[in-house]
Amino acid sequence: MTGISPDSETKGPREWRLVWRHRHAVVLALVVALMAGAWVAQSAARPMLWAAGALMGAFLVWWIRGRWLRARERRAMERVDLSEVDLMTGVEFEEHVAMLMRVSGYTAVTVVGGADDGGADVVGRAPDGREVVVQCKRWNHAVPPNDVRAFIGVLHSGYEGYEGVFVSSSGFTEAAAAQGEGHMVLVDRGALARWMSGVEVPEPPPNV
Repeated sequence: MTGISPDSETKGPREWRLVWRHRHAVVLALVVALMAGAWVAQSAARPMLWAAGALMGAFLVWWIRGRWLRARERRAMERVDLSEVDLMTGVEFEEHVAMLMRVSGYTAVTVVGGADDGGADVVGRAPDGREVVVQCKRWNHAVPPNDVRAFIGVLHSGYEGYEGVFVSSSGFTEAAAAQGEGHMVLVDRGALARWMSGVEVPEPPPNV
């Protein structure tokens, strides 16, 4: 008898592919919904239980939506390599780095880049809870030391208490790398490739 593998299942319509990828969450949602429905039906005269059931349902929807968004972003990341990064605009690269952060366990990730970004492109919280500010450079040449010095200034002015992460699609000059040492995490082209492949997630070093 021929078995049905996940790969063969995912060849159906798009809706069924989505259900299959999130089958565990769907099963959990159905179980919780049935339990909540039975509980509320037995307690129809108790409005507080109805409210509790509604809150439980809202939380479940929020949780499933978060899982679905992270899974969708992870699949999108798997389709991008450095050659596509090299074709991105600066804004697209900032969004790309923000997505990388979210799928890597960073939370509260927000793109703040723009004309008045104050030297910060993305902010968020590292997996250990520390606040992080990120500078992104989608350049065709290595970042020179003056840009690293400028970001050090940002960390000491508008973003006191934040950990700094500098992401460059083309790396850093030797002088720039020396300038940033001890002040921030530098993510060069090689580290970016490892991050995108899920091999190594750049995080601020633990506080000593």
